[in-house]
Amino acid sequence: MLKKYTTIIRLAWQRSLTYRFKVLSYRIGEVMEMIVLIFMWSAIYSTQDVIGGFSQKEMITYILLGNLINVAVRNFLSEVVAKDIKDGRLSVFLVRPMPYFRYIIAREIGRASLATFLSVLSQCIVILFFSSSLILQTRLLPLLIILMMLPLALLMELLLSYLIGLIAFWAEEVDGLYAVIDRLKKFFAGGYFPLSLLPPAFVHVSFLLPFAYSFFVPAQLYLGKIDIAQGLMGIGVQLVWIFLLYGVIQIVWRAGLKKYEGIGM
Repeated sequence: MLKKYTTIIRLAWQRSLTYRFKVLSYRIGEVMEMIVLIFMWSAIYSTQDVIGGFSQKEMITYILLGNLINVAVRNFLSEVVAKDIKDGRLSVFLVRPMPYFRYIIAREIGRASLATFLSVLSQCIVILFFSSSLILQTRLLPLLIILMMLPLALLMELLLSYLIGLIAFWAEEVDGLYAVIDRLKKFFAGGYFPLSLLPPAFVHVSFLLPFAYSFFVPAQLYLGKIDIAQGLMGIGVQLVWIFLLYGVIQIVWRAGLKKYEGIGM
C-alpha cells in the first residue's frame, strides 16, 4: 500500500516539473509580496517605535517567519478537487480500489512538493537578506513546539482545502468563491498583520479556529508573545480540528456524491 502512495507522489512531482515557469512565476510573486509588506511596515515605523506591542524588529520577524511557515503548509487542493468534480473526472476514481480522498491527498503532496520546496528556499533567501532585522529565538522548547505544529498545520490545510473543493458538487462557478475564501483565510491566519492588533476577544477566538496555526500562532510563539502552555494548548486545538474536519468531509462527501450520481455524471 505504501508503494502505491509513493508512486502517486513521484508521478505528481514529475508532472509538476513540466510547469516550471508557472511554479517560478508564483514564487517571484510570493517574494515580491513579502518584500512589499516589509517595506510598508518599515515606512510606518519611521514615525513611531512600537505599534500594538510590536517593535520594528518584531514585526519584520513576524512577517518573515509567518510567511515561511505559511508557504510550507499551503496547498491548492481545493482547485484540483473542484476541477475533478466539474470536469467529470471524479467518475473514474469512483470505480478504482483506492478511495479518491487518499489518492488526491497523496497526489497533492507530490504536486505541491516542488512548489513548496522552491517557496521555502526563496523565503529563506529573503530571510538571509533581512537577517540583520531578524530576532533569533534561542530557547529550544518553543522551537520544538513550532516543529510539532507544522505537520498538523499542513494536515489541517489539506483537509480544509479538500472540504472547500467539495463545494463544486453544488456550485457551477467556484473560482470567485475560492478567491474570497483564500483572502479570508489569510486574514484570519494573521497574514496581513498580527491578529493581536485587533480587539482581544478576536484574538481569543482566533486561537480556537484552524487558520491562525499556519501563521499567527507559531510566529507569536517564536517571538515569545505567547507562553509554552498556550503553544501546547494550540496543538490540542489542531488535533481537534483535524478530527472535526475529517468528520465533516465524510458527511459532505456522501451528500455531494448523491447529487453527483443523481445527475448522471
